Amino acid sequence: MAALAILRRDLLRMVRSPGRTALLFAVPLVMAAMFSLVFGGSGPRDIVIRVLLWNEDDGLLSRLLSGAGTSGQEGPARLEVVEVGEEGLAAMNRGEASALVHLPKDFTKDFLEGRLTRVEVVKNPAQSFLPGVVEEGVGVAASALSAASRALRPELDQIAAMSDSDRSPSLETVTGLSTAFYNRIEGARRYVFPPVIGLESVTAAAHDSSAEAVRDVSVLGYFLPGLAVMGALFLAQAATRDILRDREAGRLRHLLTAPVTLADYLAGKCLSVVVVTGLGLAFLIGLGAVAGVAWGSALAVAALIAATAIAAGGTLLLLTSLVGTERQGDALGTIVIITWSMLGGAFAPVDQIPVWLRPLSRSTLVYWATDGFNALVQHGAGLAEIALNLTVLVAAGAVLLAVGVLLLGRRIAAGGA
Repeated sequence: MAALAILRRDLLRMVRSPGRTALLFAVPLVMAAMFSLVFGGSGPRDIVIRVLLWNEDDGLLSRLLSGAGTSGQEGPARLEVVEVGEEGLAAMNRGEASALVHLPKDFTKDFLEGRLTRVEVVKNPAQSFLPGVVEEGVGVAASALSAASRALRPELDQIAAMSDSDRSPSLETVTGLSTAFYNRIEGARRYVFPPVIGLESVTAAAHDSSAEAVRDVSVLGYFLPGLAVMGALFLAQAATRDILRDREAGRLRHLLTAPVTLADYLAGKCLSVVVVTGLGLAFLIGLGAVAGVAWGSALAVAALIAATAIAAGGTLLLLTSLVGTERQGDALGTIVIITWSMLGGAFAPVDQIPVWLRPLSRSTLVYWATDGFNALVQHGAGLAEIALNLTVLVAAGAVLLAVGVLLLGRRIAAGGA
């Protein structure tokens, strides 16, 4: 059958060009390795942000900030604050922490009296991500304290006067100050804490909660699913690039003069794109399993690989039908792949992108594929739990394949080859 012969030719082409084939897997694998090296550890609970605190102020505010940093924490990242003196600068030079935060002398007094003060952050140049997290956190805290200094200025002036006095404040003064704080906070509550969403908790009957609980997975397990989906799109781009090469080199005309019809050629290329993409994605999934990623149900993984291959193949085949040259196809395909990967959660969870962009995430096939793989890895989901993901991917992929074949066939028949 001509379609199977075209598939065989494309597979042999990949085998005979191992360097080119290896490059197709390089992007997702290198990025996954980089994320794992940056965060390290066997799971998200092993991500520790070590901060040195050089506190030259002995005031109440600096002690409160120090206590907030050293309080117990749970979650994907843990902040470890170590109090140091001036020797902390030498420790930073040795790369012993992600950042050093310096609270200057009279920090609390300057804040209470409304004078300009500075908080210094010394970042570790050997790290690229975690020092930025510290810097952003200190910036948010500084902005909050600046706003509080302006909003609560009368009350803070009272506290400053009380701290400068040798006498203990009277009960009436303390009571009045507490009442003023309360009234000021209550007055701002409707603006600062507006109730936007009401939460209703419902327990469904006969619900298996085991698939809902987040499992303790490795850092690689968090990042590889999305990056593997992005890799599948690049594999599909490489497979459809051969169509443009056949057209530009004139090989397509020669094929169509042989006992190969246009329908045979298009069927073979559709089959080739989906099979090559599926095999490449399965290879990436297999490498993840060797590295310790628990993908879950083999049947669910196989179904999701096939659905993702259909969706990726349909997407890139449609893009190929819209361009005339290989260069145009590479440019358009790369733009779509990177944009979809950013919106769909391949680089970072969807809840980390700007709120106004999140509604667009569900319009990308990357979202449905990544969400399905994350459900398998992080929640131990099975085939039933990812049924919607499979339906969306297969249905959208089939439509995109059909439209792409139709447009490509018209272009070739009209002499666009």
